[in-house]
Amino acid sequence: MSGERRSGQKRVLARMGKFMSSSWHVPGDEAGNPSRRAMIAYNVVANVHANLVGGNFFTGLLIALQADDAFVGLVTMLTFGANLLQMFTPFLLERFTRRKPVLIAARILIHLVNVAFIGAIPYLPAAWQQRLVMLGFSVFLVNALGAFIGPGVAVWHIAHIPPQVRVQYFSMVTMLNGIFIALFNLLGSGVVDSFRSGGRELLGLTVLRVFAFVLAAVDIFLLTRIKELPAPKPAKPVRLRALLVEPWRHPDYLRSVLVILLWSFVANMPGSFYTVYLLRELGVSYSYIMAVNAFNVVVLTALTFAWRKVFLKHNWLKPLGVAVLAFAPHYVALSFVSRDLLFLYPVAIIWSFVCLSGINLAFSSVAFINIPQDNQTQYVGFFWTANFLGAFAAASLSRAFVTGFHTLRFTLLGVPFGEKQLLMLIVGFLMAGVGFAILRVAKTNIRKGLEH
Repeated sequence: MSGERRSGQKRVLARMGKFMSSSWHVPGDEAGNPSRRAMIAYNVVANVHANLVGGNFFTGLLIALQADDAFVGLVTMLTFGANLLQMFTPFLLERFTRRKPVLIAARILIHLVNVAFIGAIPYLPAAWQQRLVMLGFSVFLVNALGAFIGPGVAVWHIAHIPPQVRVQYFSMVTMLNGIFIALFNLLGSGVVDSFRSGGRELLGLTVLRVFAFVLAAVDIFLLTRIKELPAPKPAKPVRLRALLVEPWRHPDYLRSVLVILLWSFVANMPGSFYTVYLLRELGVSYSYIMAVNAFNVVVLTALTFAWRKVFLKHNWLKPLGVAVLAFAPHYVALSFVSRDLLFLYPVAIIWSFVCLSGINLAFSSVAFINIPQDNQTQYVGFFWTANFLGAFAAASLSRAFVTGFHTLRFTLLGVPFGEKQLLMLIVGFLMAGVGFAILRVAKTNIRKGLEH
């Protein structure tokens, strides 16, 4: 029996090894393999870093700075509003024959503002209102810089990932991101809660930012290890007018843009409001939230292989539509979470991991579905501008909703409801509509004999 067990373990290890290597190794392109390895490491480090200075920990910083719901919503609007500038990135980047130094320099500036300066704001000798103004300005600047480099980095990196390994590569990156984000979020939440119990939550958040600054240095180092391949020379110079007009001449690509626009509008409606509801109104600890999030590791490990097979068989959009439909009940369940029904929170979150493991994998490649070959930076910029346009509209609408109905209180099926819970319930029904719309786009692409 022990021999059979060892044999089974060897098969599992061999399968994992094949999965790992097939994600970055392209036979006959050994020169490009080191860049793909560095890209995998960069993706993990960058996402762990982003979670330590963002997400629930950033919401905690807002609460520590005495931000109300209106300011929380405003910060979300500033984030997405700044990213709308991504539309003009190609107009600037196409003027550089070598973009890598420019992109890395901008990334360094982002880290200095996002980690160092924002982390120092709570300690500045200024009134709390002035601190919030500085925070809002910093958030806008960081995201404006991110909008500038976003499409350039995407095109720089995608050049190293041939179409025949993209499903493997993105499934690998998605799984590793989930594992390391869950691990470091869990460790970080333990640090913050230990300080929070002594009334020093802000100091705990600062400790996380110090570690994030170290990760920022690793982030930059890994970027320097990724080779910049010669960009195809545009058939004609990028004009400002073309950034707004040219994508509309490619209806097949516009359907991909529609997918991200619909998804982004609905998925970003909750913003940080639900985290505020958990931390401030229900008094849930960071450790509880992150412990539940840690189940993402189990889900990703169990389902990444399955989602990978699904996308290899059916391509991207049809499985994405099904996954989005299945994702909708997650929001409905969250809307009923209360002090007496807190068990619904882990149930809803774990179910969301099942769906998001496929959704996130699909969206890693949607921007490149039916994309024209010339001036790809232009089209990627247009795609992500649509993403942030949807998110900005969602943030504006949800802020108006939460502030307008902040006194709303009623009971639904015996559960006390407020404005934040009602928002989540509405999002659940809207998400189902997004799923049906994506399936319609997939059906259209299939009928036209395109990739999807």
